[in-house]
Formats: sequence, structure tokens, C-alpha cells
Amino acid sequence: MAKNIKSRGSSIAIAMAVLFTATSASAFTFTTGGTAVAGEGLKSSVLGAITTDFNSGLSNPANYTGGGVKHGSVVNQWASPPADTSNYFTVGPSTSSTGTVSFGFLASYFGYYGGSPDTWNSLQLLNNNVVIRTLSGNELAGIAGVQPNGDWSVGRYWNIFADNSTEYFNSVKFISTINAFETDNHAVLPVPEPETYAMFLAGLGLMGFMVRRRRTA
Repeated sequence: MAKNIKSRGSSIAIAMAVLFTATSASAFTFTTGGTAVAGEGLKSSVLGAITTDFNSGLSNPANYTGGGVKHGSVVNQWASPPADTSNYFTVGPSTSSTGTVSFGFLASYFGYYGGSPDTWNSLQLLNNNVVIRTLSGNELAGIAGVQPNGDWSVGRYWNIFADNSTEYFNSVKFISTINAFETDNHAVLPVPEPETYAMFLAGLGLMGFMVRRRRTA
């Protein structure tokens, strides 16, 4: 068998994660850690992140191409991540070697739950089809502190944070040349639109004005 059966928020939000470890490379920040949910493995602990859990019953959500949504395990094809008895997303030759999720907006964070990576798994972050960062199976394993050997009993939640605006991305590709790359609970954090920043700053200004009025009174 080629592989054994196997929502960037504030510091307050990050503190909610369990089993958190961190490392940095190529100006991105990578961590592992999430919130355990019965029957679904781990989910993102990042405040405001939008999560896709693949439990809608669709073969693929509308913004996904390639790969496929599966349930359970099939020898030599795909295997559910540890403690995950729900639907999950998989790529590999049995489905397709590449699965792409397109957000339709710029994002500063992406996270996913998966089993231990293999050397033939990789993940790409893209902006308008331009690759910003590629993470090999070895790198993903290194971030999680595990071996890239397809150990079905090992599961982690990978968190990827852009450190500045040049690293923002609007799509992610999962790639596997051998069966398989199984993931679940994909989470993304949109970059606020300029008008959102303006409203936030205006709100802060109004709060300051009210505080000053109260002090004067």
C-alpha cells in the first residue's frame, strides 16, 4: 500500500489552539495546532476563519476543482485522517493528482487538518495563478515534527500565515503524485477590504471622542 490506511487572527485567538508549535520560513509563519472536534479531527482555532468541512454531501464544493470528497478508507487509494469519521478532501492519482481551492478574495491565512504527510505530497499558495510558496512533504512534516512516511496514526492541523501583503494568496493547490494527500477542515482568513479598515479606524475615532466627552463632563 503506497500510503497506510490512514478560522491570521489575534494573539488571543491563537492562544485558543492546542498543541501549538511554531516555526518560520521564507517569511511565512507556519504552526501546528487546532481545536479537537468529535468525529472531525482538528479544526482551526483562528478567530474569524471560514471553514470548509466537506460535510454538505457535495462531491466537491463549488470553489474546488480536482481531487474529490471521500468518506472512510479504501486500500491503496485514500484513508481518513486520524479520528476523522466525517467527509474529507483527497488528491492523488485515484482522483486527480492536483486539487485546487479558489477563494475569490485575497487571504492572509490558510489551515487544514491532515494525516502525516508523505514525500510525494506538496502544497502551493498562489496569487492569480502565480506560485508564491511551495511546501514539500518533507517541509510539511518538518513543521509538524513528524516523519513523512504516511503513518496513519499521526494527525496534525497545519496553519499558514502570510507575514506581509506580498504573500497574500487567493488559491491553494494540494498535489500528490502517489495516493494520497488527505485533508479536512480547510480554513481561510480573508484580507479585510480597505473600506473595512476605514470603518474600523472611524469606529476607534468615535470611541475616543466619546471618552473625551465623558472626561470633560
